[in-house]
Amino acid sequence: MPSRRIALVAGLIFASLLLGLSLLHAQPESVRWQPLTLPQALDKAKTSNQRVLVKFDATWCPACKALERELLSTREGARLTSDMVAVKFDFDTEANRPLIEQYVVMSLPLVLVLAPDGSELGRISDYDAKDKWVAQFQAAKVAPDPMPALRAAWDKNPTDSRAALALGEALLVRGQPDQGEALLDRVTWMQGNPEDAAQALFLLGRYYQRVRKDPRTARHIWRDLATRFPDSEWASGAWSWYARGEAEIGHPEVGLEALRAHARKAPESVGAAAQWASFVVKHKLEPERKPAAAAVQAVIAKATGEDRKELEELAGKLAAGF
Repeated sequence: MPSRRIALVAGLIFASLLLGLSLLHAQPESVRWQPLTLPQALDKAKTSNQRVLVKFDATWCPACKALERELLSTREGARLTSDMVAVKFDFDTEANRPLIEQYVVMSLPLVLVLAPDGSELGRISDYDAKDKWVAQFQAAKVAPDPMPALRAAWDKNPTDSRAALALGEALLVRGQPDQGEALLDRVTWMQGNPEDAAQALFLLGRYYQRVRKDPRTARHIWRDLATRFPDSEWASGAWSWYARGEAEIGHPEVGLEALRAHARKAPESVGAAAQWASFVVKHKLEPERKPAAAAVQAVIAKATGEDRKELEELAGKLAAGF
């Protein structure tokens, strides 16, 4: 009798293990991206009463790769998005340009949560930490349209730069760019937190550079950000974007002069040296090769992680010549 009970228990345990393994095997290994256009994804969402996940990324974007590797290509990513219709689009594909302009894609990676009618319910820009991104995404999945609350906060206190910034950004990215731009421009001169003004300039610079593809206008915004708020967290790449804008309109020497001056003014800055060297390498500026290499060598010892790796790669390219 005892042996029969033991055999029965063992059989049940074995059956449970088999069931668990089969369920584990059936669980998706990553987000189930669907080969659909956005209109097709919205039609499917209407039929199934789901929300739509839209991801914009690019092959050159390190943060995009990190998001994919650390979350979206895992079972956790599959679980988080299992109740959504998921589609993704390449930022650099010209056929996707109408979507980039419609949804105002200024930073990558960008993940949108859309209602079945295509209206935006939430957006998560950039990626720097998995837990932070997951929290933002979970909130966006269930959140109502935030626009009424943003408008109410601004109406309640029109002198609040933070409320103006939040509403201005929302208007800019949600189909009312003229109103959004006007409000963000107002923030840049409000007597509030200087970081709010700097962020407003950053958003306007990205908008003109990446969405409207207007480097002539963008370069002035980047220069304004770099000169008025040099110590802001939003100004770290402003001179680089300024130089890029000048190069895109045929004046690389103007951009080079700005990057060189910035690096020499801050000789211990890893970022300034990297931006100068990157510009020299990209545009193959032979007369600048040795001074840029010297700037890199002066700061490479203090750099760590990805910054150190970037500087080492730049040092190698500068040493090898063009």
